[in-house]
Amino acid sequence: MRKNVTEKVRRGGRQSTTVLAIISRMTTDSGNSAKKPFCGADLERWRVENGLSKVAAADAFGLQKAKWDELAHPSKAGEPLSDPVLGMLLHVYNTSPKSSPVQHAPDIAEFYSWLGLHDSPQDRETFAILIGRAPPSVYRHLLHNGKPGRPVIRWLEALTRLGVSPKATLKLMADAASSVGDRQGVPKVLVQGWSKQGDEAHQD
Repeated sequence: MRKNVTEKVRRGGRQSTTVLAIISRMTTDSGNSAKKPFCGADLERWRVENGLSKVAAADAFGLQKAKWDELAHPSKAGEPLSDPVLGMLLHVYNTSPKSSPVQHAPDIAEFYSWLGLHDSPQDRETFAILIGRAPPSVYRHLLHNGKPGRPVIRWLEALTRLGVSPKATLKLMADAASSVGDRQGVPKVLVQGWSKQGDEAHQD
């Protein structure tokens, strides 16, 4: 029995050695061994390139802002990262951006087209109702490259995360607008839009 256990340990040792050899060869072949270690400056560069606040960037790596500030501080920014998983996260975020928890704002014109809406005044006015805005703002966004306000961007992001079809998304948007319209005192919002009794709808 002891002989069998010893033999298994030996085989396991040889296996581990083989795996390490393969990993080492792959690393060398890819040229990673010639690159500098990841450091706090690399984290900060990633944050700036993605236009993130320090709080959002720190959260993407599972860190508190205080720890991020420590790693990115000029006095320590050049030191290699002591936690290897931070380097692995940075590596995959750089090589496969989709793996990052950071969400880039949806393009409102692309979202409009994805819904299957047409380039017509009627569809643009309908879209304005579905995103809680006045028609002029939608004209500005779609025809003059205007930038939506953050609440609208968050609304589009929420809808995108659902991962449902354009038809299902339109229904959800209409249901939400109708339900909120009733609660906010605009019972016929899907017909008259968000302005009521002379009030103006949001323009951003």
